[in-house]
Amino acid sequence: MAINPPRALWVSFMLGRPFGVPNDAAFQARVLTAALRLLEAPSGPVLADYPEDAPASDDEAQGVACPVSFAQAADSSPDAVLVREVEALQPWHDRARERRGHSMVGLSKLSPVAAALALAQFLRDQTITSIDGLNTGETVKLVCEDLRNYYYEAAAARPGTPNADAIQNWFWRDTACGQAFLALYKICVASSDASLQKLQATSLVPRGVLLETA
Repeated sequence: MAINPPRALWVSFMLGRPFGVPNDAAFQARVLTAALRLLEAPSGPVLADYPEDAPASDDEAQGVACPVSFAQAADSSPDAVLVREVEALQPWHDRARERRGHSMVGLSKLSPVAAALALAQFLRDQTITSIDGLNTGETVKLVCEDLRNYYYEAAAARPGTPNADAIQNWFWRDTACGQAFLALYKICVASSDASLQKLQATSLVPRGVLLETA
């Protein structure tokens, strides 16, 4: 269920880590301070983006196996690859939802497959149906947040104990969705739409990933 608090701070951290990695008191204090400063706004709603990515955790391993095999035909279109990937993850996401009792997926009010199709369409022609009257960047952001949360939650449900950094590496290096996000980033950079410029500057791709793919 989507909620609309009067003041919210959006962070790009892994699910379950609203203040970043464990045992980094200085970073966590900066996040908390940024959240409290939203109270200085005379009125809401206020949605602010936190400008820093969380530092990597030293005690986490770097490998994670994909929970499903993403075999694809050589002639598959990018749209079809992305949709098949989303469909293949559905059983793992169902398991994650059952285990947690909740999910962060749903802000866009689209099913995961519909969100994938909306992203694929935007990559083709830079059009997207507005969600609740939001502008283009805000709408794309909700779609991307749902897809990213869907993938991260599904990956966390795999056997073993996958860690946050490993899941992030898997998403950006090994999935069609991660590649779609990188393609979207390039579109936003080249766009004259201020809402898309804001999206790419604040919350679309972690800076560490951009450095790796530069």
